[in-house]
Amino acid sequence: INAEYGKQWYQRRVRVTNNLRIMSIIRNAWLGPLDNPKYLRPYALKFNLNGVEKTWELAKTHDSVAVLIYNTERKVFVFVRQFRPAVFCKSPAAASIPWDPPTPPTNEFSTEPGKTWELCAGIIDRDESPEEIAKAELYEETGYKVSISDLVKISRVTNGVGTSGAFQHMYYTEVVDKQRVSQGGGLAEEGEVVEVVEMPRDELESFAFDESKHKPPGCMLACLWWLNNHSHLDK
Repeated sequence: INAEYGKQWYQRRVRVTNNLRIMSIIRNAWLGPLDNPKYLRPYALKFNLNGVEKTWELAKTHDSVAVLIYNTERKVFVFVRQFRPAVFCKSPAAASIPWDPPTPPTNEFSTEPGKTWELCAGIIDRDESPEEIAKAELYEETGYKVSISDLVKISRVTNGVGTSGAFQHMYYTEVVDKQRVSQGGGLAEEGEVVEVVEMPRDELESFAFDESKHKPPGCMLACLWWLNNHSHLDK
């Protein structure tokens, strides 16, 4: 890991704990219609509300799980960073990407504008309980092995209230170093590139409100939940 690069993107004492590359590049990028969607299905609800005919655009998506991880041994939180194309496409860096060109363009972009800071998370795409999927995702992404009994429920939240209404089941767990039995990083066969990062507990509140670090609302909620319920510990 280049030290100067680390100073720019991992401010203060945030530490990358697996060996995945931090800087990566996307090439030959273009935008176009969505054919044969796998994870998102657009549809519409047509209805009459107080005498007004309406059509509401919706998207069918999977429910999901997310886990806030705290290493009590070293008093650090464990988050993941990964490239999210939707976040990248909202950045100025993506302004030059063409729409439906006749041939794929020759271009390249750093993925950094699309990198997000997230809880360990995953979609519910198989017939297992949210707790079972949370346990599996925790191991796949971060390398920590926990039991279902180690998961404390934070809440169930509703995402995409204007489009999908998908549920996210949120949990908290505490770990120690010996429970980390692999590097994590996601499933290579699915092309996942997940950076595992640690953050000291005394930086959690500033991180939650740091707009320079893209994060989902659920990540902020989990941080504030911990600060409200556990910040008195280990002082």
